Amino acid sequence: MSKQRALFFSIGLVSVWPWAITVLAATLEVGPGKPFGRIEDANSRAQVGDVILVHPNADGKPYERVAVYVGKAWLTFRGVPGKNGELVKLSGEGVDYSGAGSTPRAMFQFNRGTDGCVLEGFEISGAHNSDHIGAGVRIVFANNVTVRNCDLHNNDAAVMSSGDGSLTSGVNQRLEFCRIHHNGVPGGRGYNHNLYLDGASVTIHGCEVYASLAGHNVKSRAHYTRVEYCYVHYAANREFDIVDSEGTEFPGSDAVLVGNIIVKDPECKANQGVIHFGKDGKKRRDGTLYLIHNTIVTPFRSPVLDLSDETARARCTNNIFCGTGQDQMLARATKGGAREWNAFGTHNWISQSFQGITERFRANPNTISREKLVFADPTAGNWRLAARNAAIVDAGLPWEELDIPPLPPVPWKDLGKQRFSVDWHYRHPAGVEKRVDPGKPDLGAYEGTDR
Repeated sequence: MSKQRALFFSIGLVSVWPWAITVLAATLEVGPGKPFGRIEDANSRAQVGDVILVHPNADGKPYERVAVYVGKAWLTFRGVPGKNGELVKLSGEGVDYSGAGSTPRAMFQFNRGTDGCVLEGFEISGAHNSDHIGAGVRIVFANNVTVRNCDLHNNDAAVMSSGDGSLTSGVNQRLEFCRIHHNGVPGGRGYNHNLYLDGASVTIHGCEVYASLAGHNVKSRAHYTRVEYCYVHYAANREFDIVDSEGTEFPGSDAVLVGNIIVKDPECKANQGVIHFGKDGKKRRDGTLYLIHNTIVTPFRSPVLDLSDETARARCTNNIFCGTGQDQMLARATKGGAREWNAFGTHNWISQSFQGITERFRANPNTISREKLVFADPTAGNWRLAARNAAIVDAGLPWEELDIPPLPPVPWKDLGKQRFSVDWHYRHPAGVEKRVDPGKPDLGAYEGTDR
């Protein structure tokens, strides 16, 4: 390390801004003909703030038996796209990600103190261990870790994270523009989900999360969970299971689901519910689930929304609840002292097939319709309406009238109280586009019909 760099970091990372670290970063290159043949070797030599640039192997072959135990802050692991934009392939086959000694419990494990790290541009598969909880990525108490533009599949879990029960660990975890699918172990121990998250706060942005092999698509015990402009569909069990931990006993243990397309697999054989918010353990979930501008499609009688804690609440605004079955249930509150009165909805479009509609939905301006909605091209991920619907177009509550909690502040930035708006919509696959609002907002995840 240079004298300049050593002096800079001796000041301490607490007051360091990301741009200052970037100025001092070195680039370590991995790949054929590069200084490092393995990511692990570059990781062991890297200093705080460095970029590890991983080039594709010859013929697009995966890097084998990848096991990166990250111990430095502000590192960036970046895959260099192939000639046709292919992600750099990484395989964990043949490794028991046991967590014993220096062996990580994931292909990339970000430990306490590895704040500000970024992982982007990789296809990650084959992470397993004997307990069926080997992960593609594991975030252990670290803050401000971002996983971006990755394809995570066929692991015991794609991403697992943990906090220490406070609101200062596992802060601002971000998953952006990722495809997360076919993770889990059928018949495993119950910890097998596409995503299994904990800590202070997590945001999932512009991702496609689908086809968990066991468990749920998104299971979160985080104090604050935000899922925005994503396509979440065809889970083996629920699409979302947002439940309790030590951190959810703090007030404001909210979940915000905004601008998502959420679709149940008509062939789902296990838990056919869509969203569970509350608890499955002995802690409280003291917070509110905000469902805003989502398009939710299910054929099942199991509830779209299941509350299971007396301190769990739900606020549903500007959504499309499209039922394709009979005698369906919109909301249920039957466990853990939960109360149906805590589920509230306004300015939603609701299929008449939903019989379990509580008074707090019926008493507000919602549209309950027998009309069958036609979507543009669901098989291609296009869930826009195929034709204009007067009960949906310009029928939303204006964004400035929505009372939605802002994103929690991150250590170097105070986001403050922001006006809520739906700035984007999902673009298939795993992307977003600007949402243009020509007037009052339309209901659901999209503005306008197919185009």
